[in-house]
Amino acid sequence: MAERDTSSGLTFDLRWRPRTAEFEDEMDTKDLVDLLRANPSLLKEEDMNRVVKHFRSRIDHAKEMLAEGRQGDTLHGAIKEVLDYRQWFSFTLYYNRRGERERELTNNAFYKFSGGEKAMAMYIPLLSAAFSRYSEARDDAPYVISLDEAFAGVDENNVRDMFDLLEKLGFDYIMNSAGLWGDYDTVSSLSICELVRPRNASFVTCVRYRWDGRTRHLLESPQELEAAGESAQEVRAVRDMVAAAAAEQ
Repeated sequence: MAERDTSSGLTFDLRWRPRTAEFEDEMDTKDLVDLLRANPSLLKEEDMNRVVKHFRSRIDHAKEMLAEGRQGDTLHGAIKEVLDYRQWFSFTLYYNRRGERERELTNNAFYKFSGGEKAMAMYIPLLSAAFSRYSEARDDAPYVISLDEAFAGVDENNVRDMFDLLEKLGFDYIMNSAGLWGDYDTVSSLSICELVRPRNASFVTCVRYRWDGRTRHLLESPQELEAAGESAQEVRAVRDMVAAAAAEQ
């Protein structure tokens, strides 16, 4: 996150802190996670009792909150809330502009950002969090993400940097956008599909390209199109219709 080369010199930093125990029989998050990650066969009875007491305390707390009307409408909902592991940690996002001191990214600070900076403030932490989660997967697992209207409102230099981030994190991605090609020098290779619907036709076809890190190649040969799942006749027919429609206009 700190290495991003944004056009405005804006970088981010995420602090992830385990919460401390709230009640006497509970454990600090760090101690609890250490025990849960340990081999069960190696745990002492004392350790097992500490874990049991912790969750029993959390359930008792949920019952108290439900009785006082402070948490949900059902016991199931109250227990689900107090046992939610996402509440075991606190996450604080900080931002820094070149030449300025680091500050916490509060709502007030976020709303002062430009549209592109707001997008960066959301994309960079989310991609970093996804990578952190995927890092626990097997070595051969795909790091798949998908983005709808990807990088909308982000300027060209920052979009280039976002693709560099995707590349460095090793993501396999599927994304769509009205004007995003992805053919940046920060991308080593990419399969690109252009959806074409000429003159309000009753069909949409796909024109395929391949980016090799330097050049965007239109796939026209029968072998290339067969590998991409399209026939040369279909693509040429649509291309002729697009050309004819452009000539009419």
